[in-house]
Amino acid sequence: MCGITGAIEFKRSQYLNFEEGSDLHNYIRRRGPDYYGVEKIEYEGWSVTLAHSRLAIIDLSEASNQPMISHDDRYTITFNGEIYNYQEIREELISNGFKFRTTGDTEVLLRAWECWGEGCLDKLNGMFVFGLFDKIKGEFYLVRDRFGVKPLIYTFFDGQLLFSSSIASVAKQINQEIDLEYCSSGIRFGFFEGYEDRTPFKNVKYLMPGSLMKCTLDGELKIETKSWYSLEEQVAKKRKELESLSSDELISQGKALLESSTKIRLRSDVPLAISLSGGVDSSSIAAITAKEVNHLMAFSYGAPDHPKSEGPTINKFAKDKNINVEYIHHSYTAQEMGNIYDQTMEAQESPFLGLSIIAQHEVYKQVKERNIKVLLGGQGGDEIFAGYRKFFVVALKKAIEKKEILPGLQYFHSLALMLIFETKQIKTYWNEKNRYLKTTGKDTSFLDCLPNISLNLFENTSLSNRQISDIQKYSIPSLLRYEDRNSMYFSIESRLPFMDYRLVEFALALPDLLKIKYGYGKWILREMMKKDVPGYILKNRLKRGFDVTQNWVNDGVGERIQSNILENKNKVKDFVSDISRLEDSLTIKNLNNSNILNEAIMLDFLIDPIKKPTLQ
Repeated sequence: MCGITGAIEFKRSQYLNFEEGSDLHNYIRRRGPDYYGVEKIEYEGWSVTLAHSRLAIIDLSEASNQPMISHDDRYTITFNGEIYNYQEIREELISNGFKFRTTGDTEVLLRAWECWGEGCLDKLNGMFVFGLFDKIKGEFYLVRDRFGVKPLIYTFFDGQLLFSSSIASVAKQINQEIDLEYCSSGIRFGFFEGYEDRTPFKNVKYLMPGSLMKCTLDGELKIETKSWYSLEEQVAKKRKELESLSSDELISQGKALLESSTKIRLRSDVPLAISLSGGVDSSSIAAITAKEVNHLMAFSYGAPDHPKSEGPTINKFAKDKNINVEYIHHSYTAQEMGNIYDQTMEAQESPFLGLSIIAQHEVYKQVKERNIKVLLGGQGGDEIFAGYRKFFVVALKKAIEKKEILPGLQYFHSLALMLIFETKQIKTYWNEKNRYLKTTGKDTSFLDCLPNISLNLFENTSLSNRQISDIQKYSIPSLLRYEDRNSMYFSIESRLPFMDYRLVEFALALPDLLKIKYGYGKWILREMMKKDVPGYILKNRLKRGFDVTQNWVNDGVGERIQSNILENKNKVKDFVSDISRLEDSLTIKNLNNSNILNEAIMLDFLIDPIKKPTLQ
């Protein structure tokens, strides 16, 4: 896990500075503090620079430092991520006559490309982005993993290319303006990443998940971008494979896949731990990991005896599984709360929604203080097994449209049970209604600079296709960004078993009635784990977040947001037409409304979008 950056420049006009301590290094320094390396290759009239800031996780020796050059000096690679099945691929390559100088996954990736070229990508199980230059053919490749777990940002400027793991570093180099459509998708519809290839800055783009960009160095850069992975195609293929299996066989296969995806992510040469929330997803990962790792450590936001958090449930479960839990439930001064908010904004390099991102930031800070470098989490379980409440409505709506009476009655029964058990959440659902009921999304309170965009989050689609949309657009991309930026700010690798492509494809291909049943989402996951996770977790229908953050606006976050905005009125006027209305909106009472809070966080970002990196 690392930070990467690099460029393709004309030799006659190169000006980008990749030296240690430069901006291009400092913005990725926290992602990889263990070693920084730069390789510059000249090819005809071009200069190709590859740089790498390393977080050493597998093969801690200097031999695995990057950028790495192939044995024959043909290929140079800078790679961020982990290839979890590198040991299996290594054995296959050895059987094909390849030899290795290291025990790490970077050399395996490099040798795999030598052996199979682009075809090696289908063999990779992991999270990865990399830049690779072929000095014989004069071809440069940028590649991103299937679901975009790791970021890869690029821009073209004056016929040249700059790429990085950091949005801010690229935007600063080319002095780009804000992309207000990207900002609008977050405020109006609740997602940022996934809105095409946009970042917060115009002409600064994400390489899309499952994509490959090939740059041929000729008289000018010739660009070819294509998808190397199609989730839709793989789910359709998997559905045919599963259609003859019984429910019991599907449950057994799902359990085996989840165990495999978790165990393969335990490969590490440094200490690892788990994130534990008390929900089905993280508890499932914890139960599997606890069987494999002695003296397993977990980190949880909340307190073991706090009635408004999941702490009591977590404490009981941890004792059952002999897991040592570190609870994050500090008391903060107003100054400290404000500093935590500002630090989270710096880490994200983009706007975010709500206070849970700040709480997540604090979890990773605690992990860092305990000298843990790898943390497993439960991100993705709700999306692939249909845990969100909206999926109940999607399934019911489609059953009604197709006149499927029995499934329709079952989905209606599940939806009714869910609403009965979550009556206290009705206010939250009501606040979110316009995201789904209006094609223009939520209205803004004071941030009138955001353009209208039109989307239909309740599009006429099947449950599986709606889940695919969440994985590709509406949910997972933003959640992955939040997790990646918070974890890497503290030089921690976050691993997500539920995002294993084998498990994702399997879960999406399942029959709908194995996902939503008896008032539960993720029904099959609960069945898969019923021998390992206790009923007081599996049978709990309530979904809870970081509950103890509810007073943070009053305790310092609100005051910091107010001061950040109101002390910069000269910049505010570019985004808000009525300053007096803004001041009325930014009261502490109003900031406790999630919609107004999100607008305020957005405005705070807009007036100061590129933060100077704080170095460790």
